[in-house]
Amino acid sequence: MKPRVLFVLTRSPYPAVDGTRERILEELKALNNDFQINLLIISDEKIEPAAKKYLQEIISGEIFIFKLKKLGCYGRSLINLFSSQPLQSAYFYHQSAIGWLKKRAADYQVINFHTLRFGPYLKYLKKETVCQNSRLLLSFNDALSLNYAAAAKKARGLWRLIYLIEAKRIKNYELEMLATADNFSIISERDKKYLQTNWQKKYPEKQAPNINVIYNGLKDEIFNYNYQPQTNNLVFIGNLLYPPNRQGLAFFYRNIWPEILAAKPETKFLIIGRGGQEYFKNENNLEVLGFIDNPYSLLTQQALFISPADFGAGVPTKSLLAMALGIPVVSTINNAAGIEGIIADENICLIDYQKSRQAADKIIKVLEDKEYRRRIGRAGQELISQKYRQSNNYPRLKSFLNS
Repeated sequence: MKPRVLFVLTRSPYPAVDGTRERILEELKALNNDFQINLLIISDEKIEPAAKKYLQEIISGEIFIFKLKKLGCYGRSLINLFSSQPLQSAYFYHQSAIGWLKKRAADYQVINFHTLRFGPYLKYLKKETVCQNSRLLLSFNDALSLNYAAAAKKARGLWRLIYLIEAKRIKNYELEMLATADNFSIISERDKKYLQTNWQKKYPEKQAPNINVIYNGLKDEIFNYNYQPQTNNLVFIGNLLYPPNRQGLAFFYRNIWPEILAAKPETKFLIIGRGGQEYFKNENNLEVLGFIDNPYSLLTQQALFISPADFGAGVPTKSLLAMALGIPVVSTINNAAGIEGIIADENICLIDYQKSRQAADKIIKVLEDKEYRRRIGRAGQELISQKYRQSNNYPRLKSFLNS
């Protein structure tokens, strides 16, 4: 009999409108061969019947949904302004879901909580004898406190204060979770080292817990596409509701893109992804296409992929996608830092946003050098195939659940 595993999520992974959901969706499809996968979704988003139907088709277990009322979420977060708990953990707390877990936890050999937001649930179950035979796992995704600390430097006004408060709380909460769960995963070595360093600073007498690095696995069929540029265009794909993407793209558009356009007036800039039409539809000299379900062929026809985020943690999923397709990627240094094995001008092109004129000149030069683009694209595709191909990554994921 397959082990019964319960994944606890804050969002429906379908439709896969951002990199995190896409990764979770592909993991569920792969894991269903070796485990009986069940889903518990505790979310403030409405989950359409079509989404639930699709998820039910790809997993063998059941799907349980608790819909959060946003007013209550905001109220819990407001109350927790005066506590040490992260605001987002309070936001996703649901008393009925806690009760459900107390009754059903013993039905599962493994309960895998996705993200730190489920810390209160994890702490509660750890104290309960009903789940003493269940292993409680936590998938950090990335080092969230690193993300918030970087966001605080970019934000202004009230948001800057909120990010600073939340960064400190999350940093302490990450260490508390490392002392609570039975096993952990994270998506990059950079984020793993950051958490372990924080642990060693606070507990120098204790060995830091092991954290499993499980890379973002890309579907094997993506590597069947080939870079065949038919334009001199730039392209970006990603979730623009995510602040690092949105702010990075806005900076690129204001400070670097005009220099490129002046030198290469025939060049277009395509923006693909959720939120693009909301934030960039009124800007000039941009083709804002919104979310596209299957963008791979369109992507491979463009000259360069722009990865513009200049802060954040984790791994830029869409940069991995572009590299897997063989497209040469132009990235900020920070946004590429989580990708294992990158080498500037060998498998990726790096730019410094603080030197906008030099960044624009470099992109113009790359646009003019077709051989450089193809060489960078081929090397990037080879790197991602070795480290991030789903079939290569799956044994780590399976081992994490079985360990």
